[in-house]
Amino acid sequence: MPLYYFHIHNGDTIRDTDGTELPDHDSARAHANGVARELMENSEGILGDEWSNWRMIVHDEDGDEVTSFGFSEVDKDASDDNGGAT
Repeated sequence: MPLYYFHIHNGDTIRDTDGTELPDHDSARAHANGVARELMENSEGILGDEWSNWRMIVHDEDGDEVTSFGFSEVDKDASDDNGGAT
């Protein structure tokens, strides 16, 4: 399975150096939304900056961007199981 890397950015970037094996780009997008939701549920922010100022950027193992979005765009009530729909 391919590796995907889930970086978060707000001017500075916190890089995912390990990556996560997932079957395809759609799975990586769903996982990225789940990670963002989990981060927002568990804390108010990171490095003194609230989550609404952060972005998630996902790259595949070739370094190509798969998706990116602002944390403010994430539906906190959505589920990975249904593609983000409620």
